[in-house]
Order: sequence, then C-alpha cells, then structure tokens
Amino acid sequence: MKKLFGVNVPVVTPLTKDQKIDHASLEKLCVYLIEKGINGIYPCGTTGEMAFLSIDERKEVLETVIKAVNGKTNVFSMAGTNNFNDTVELIRYAEKAGADGAGIVTPYFFKLDETELVNYFVQIAASVSRDFPIYLYAIPQFAVNDITPSIAEKIIRQSPNIIGIKYSFPNMIRMIDFLNVNNGNFSVITGPEELFLSNISSGGDGVISGSANVIPEHFISIRDAFNKKDYSRAQKLQLKTNKLLSVLCASNTIAHYKAGLVHRGIIESDTMRLPFRSLSEDERASFYKTMEDMNYKVPNIT
Repeated sequence: MKKLFGVNVPVVTPLTKDQKIDHASLEKLCVYLIEKGINGIYPCGTTGEMAFLSIDERKEVLETVIKAVNGKTNVFSMAGTNNFNDTVELIRYAEKAGADGAGIVTPYFFKLDETELVNYFVQIAASVSRDFPIYLYAIPQFAVNDITPSIAEKIIRQSPNIIGIKYSFPNMIRMIDFLNVNNGNFSVITGPEELFLSNISSGGDGVISGSANVIPEHFISIRDAFNKKDYSRAQKLQLKTNKLLSVLCASNTIAHYKAGLVHRGIIESDTMRLPFRSLSEDERASFYKTMEDMNYKVPNIT
C-alpha cells in the first residue's frame, strides 16, 4: 500500500466571489505544487475548509485534484466528516475516483469514549477495500476527541488498511510514541509544521503542511537537506521557516494562505467560505509587506 511521506500539502479550496468552487484555480494550484516538488496533495483537509463544504463539493474538489495531478504525485483525500454515513460515502468515493488513500478525522463536537472511537474507525476502514490505505487524523484542539497510541493499536489490530496517523497537536513525545505502534510499522505524519524536521529525524515520514501552499520551497528545502544528511542546514532552514510560520499562522490562517496564493498569482480570489472572512485591505497590505521583507520565496540561509 502507498503511504504519505515527505512534504504533503492540504490544498486550500479556491472559491469564486459567489462562493462556488474555482476549479481552474485549484488545478493551477496543484500544478504549481507539483512543479515545486511536493510529495503529495491532501484535498479537503482542515486547510481546505472541509467542515464548510457540502459532500458534493468535496467530491468535486477531489475529482479536480485527481485530474490535475494526473498520477504525478500522491493524492490522499481527507474523507472524514462529523457524520458516519457521509464519511463512508466520501471514502468509498475516494477509492472509486482513484485516490491513493484517505485520511479520516475523529468525529468532532461530541466527546466519544475509547470504544466508540475504535468502533468508528474500524467500521470506516471496513467500508473500503482492505488494500486502500487510510490515515487516522487527530486534531484534538478542534475536534475534542483525541487518539492515543493504545487506541491506535486497538484500531489497527482489526483494520490492516489503517497504516498511520496525521497527528496535529504539537506534542512531539506523543508522535514518538506513535512510532512504536504496530511494532514500529506505523506511519507518523506531523501536522504542526514547526515539528517537520523533528518528526523525520525521529523516524517519522513527513508533514502535511498548510503553509506549504504558500511557501513550498521552504519545506522542500528542509526535506532535501535532511535526505542529503546535511543536518545542520536542515536545522537552520527549519528555524527560518518557523519565522515565516509566525506570520502566516498568527491569525486567520487559511485567509492568509489564500491571500498569499493570490499574491503569488496562483489562485484568482482569496474568497473564504462563510462564515470565514477574507483579510481586510489593511491586513492584506501589511501581510504582503512583511512577507516580502522576509524574502519569503527564497529558502536560502546565510
């Protein structure tokens, strides 16, 4: 089974000013990221505003991404929702549409006990082929529910197609503990981008980085330096990248991503799906100036 590795991008969902999916901008975004050298695209994740998209819109996004990628990189669709039947529908659609795999977020809002969480993921995994790879997705700061290594162990004993986890809480100790799941045969992807180098240095497989929509060069440079065993350079690149992240992710994170992509000429509009808002003119101008002053397109270090 395929797995996630290296730099994977949870693409934003470009929208027209009347709140429709902008398929042309989405295709352009995918092509741009592939040309930059990313390892995978992860549509309809948190960065894709998935909770505010309809089931049909999420299918449309996946179709457009698969078409634009055309087999040039991995496509893992975030198919999780807050509804069991919708999640089954989306993950089955992902497999049928030709995605390489899927991610499933924990159900959110209602607090579930361990048995409920295990049963949920086991039943989702059983709804698709046993060789269709699935990643658990834990983001407890938003979803309320968390996944521990012991819960992951219980899930994968019954679900061989669940091969790893995207862990999006900044807890490096927890991520290291996940590396011991399934006797060390468990793929661990970090969501906190500041921990990309720490994760791969510890034996993890990579990052799913929202900021890589805007600054893919930086994450690719960290990956490449690490793969060349130039660990000092990789460390310096991660530290420089973290400074950019403090600007990109300070507030209204997805709005900054979309504004950044408009600034780079990749998408047409920075329209957000309601009730989100786009940056104001003053916020946008300040953001652009700060990023330009930081030479944000250039990952070189001195």
